[in-house]
Amino acid sequence: MKRASRRSGHAARLLLSLALIPAQQAAAQTAVPDSFFEGRPAFSQPEQPGTPASCESVAAQLPDSVPPDSRVDMAIAGPVTLIQNDGTVWYVAVCADPGIRVLCVTYGAGELKLGDIAVLRGGYNRQNARHVMLDPCLASRE
Repeated sequence: MKRASRRSGHAARLLLSLALIPAQQAAAQTAVPDSFFEGRPAFSQPEQPGTPASCESVAAQLPDSVPPDSRVDMAIAGPVTLIQNDGTVWYVAVCADPGIRVLCVTYGAGELKLGDIAVLRGGYNRQNARHVMLDPCLASRE
């Protein structure tokens, strides 16, 4: 009986520590100063609405960098150029070459189809000069 009690106590401690991880990660993030968002209406603090950029206007708003321990969200509206599913997540991309391409990593693409105008909103991550990834991200029709 003691062994079962020890296991349930260990399991309870493990569950509690796993539950605290998101809170610890959120607490560890540094708030980005409001000045960062000036002239960047497509960008916002996490979980706050930004005004979606267009495929044509997004390049002018992209920051050179974001503090590594911060999350900044971005919103963009444009034609869907890619929809793929790997069995777990969906990948939805908007905007075409030669401009900035934005990829949304999401758990559902709804009824989006290639060519639909979609709004992507999510955690900003610059991959390179021409590619942005939003993860986590929500994709919806405009």
